[in-house]
Amino acid sequence: MKTLDKPWVLIAEREITTKLRDKTFIGSTVVMLLIVMAAVIIPALIAGKGGPDKIAVIDDAGVKVVQQASTTTGDGYEVTRVADRPAAEKAVTDGKVEAALLPDADGYVVLGKDRVDSGVEGALREAAAAVGMETNAGKAGLSPAELHAGTKVSLQLLKPGPLPDIVSDFVNIGLALVFYMTALGFGMMIAQSVVQEKESRVVEILAAAVPIRSLLWGKVLGNTVLALTQIVVIAGASLIGLLATDQADILEVVAPVAGWFVVFFVLGFVAPAGLWAVAGSLATRQEDLGSTTLPGQMILMIPFFFSVFAGSSAKTVASFVPIASSMSMPGRMLTEDVPVWQPLVAIALLLAATVLIVRMGARLYERTLLQTGRRLGYREALALEAK
Repeated sequence: MKTLDKPWVLIAEREITTKLRDKTFIGSTVVMLLIVMAAVIIPALIAGKGGPDKIAVIDDAGVKVVQQASTTTGDGYEVTRVADRPAAEKAVTDGKVEAALLPDADGYVVLGKDRVDSGVEGALREAAAAVGMETNAGKAGLSPAELHAGTKVSLQLLKPGPLPDIVSDFVNIGLALVFYMTALGFGMMIAQSVVQEKESRVVEILAAAVPIRSLLWGKVLGNTVLALTQIVVIAGASLIGLLATDQADILEVVAPVAGWFVVFFVLGFVAPAGLWAVAGSLATRQEDLGSTTLPGQMILMIPFFFSVFAGSSAKTVASFVPIASSMSMPGRMLTEDVPVWQPLVAIALLLAATVLIVRMGARLYERTLLQTGRRLGYREALALEAK
């Protein structure tokens, strides 16, 4: 049979059209959309259902301002009395209060941890101005400047950061989860596709017309395109969710990291994709995939749980480890001030690992794809002679 021109492109097109008609693929995409939308919307709902915001104050004047803000806005701010500024800072840092209103040389200062809700800040500004004007108006012969004296409110953040803590946690977990579920889902589909072709003997027909390595490259390319398309759809849903919940300011932080995430995603996806194809070529029936795909599952599962639950120092190390870096580095870039050389080094290491893993996977795929009759192990596959 005559070899086709650019056979890997034809195989990629076949993979794409087949998956677009697959109910499993469509269902997994819907599940991913629901998970990501929940990760976007839940933090906003939590922030909106925590009861009245607590404002720390250290004197009666502060109490009066907070009470005025509560009356004016109807938001029901709760006054928390503390002894002094250090106590107020501790209350803010520990998350016991939303903010602190403290006397300043020119009025008041609002203390926040990583951010202060714009509604809270605006309400305190207006209340401080109203209370100050009421007090000053009781004095006779004051100029307009004197009438507004002591009503200026400035903003200070004790621990400024790119995102609020709760949002950072959800986004960090969300990025790792998107990569993990996408790589795992498509990986299993690649393995299942190879086994189906072996069981139906279709692979023998394809191998007669197409070089075996082209079969592998086509599967990897087609599924990479599908995975990226799925990510774009999920990103669009996330954008809609952020806009719908009035969290558009988060986009200013997330957008610069999006490009890095795409690079880490592609390299991190391609690296194990060839091994998933090998897992399918080692099997002779669907039931064999439980054992042949176990290494691929571990390659993804261990870094995922590590990137989500490990401490700060461990995450820093993981962000340079190939494949694990696809889950850890983008999250670090959202929550920390990461020097640009670090993601570049992580990408270089990931690229080198991807080349090595894909080359090894290609050799194993060539040796095992046409092996039938029984399931092969990885050690046995390595020992096989190249055809």
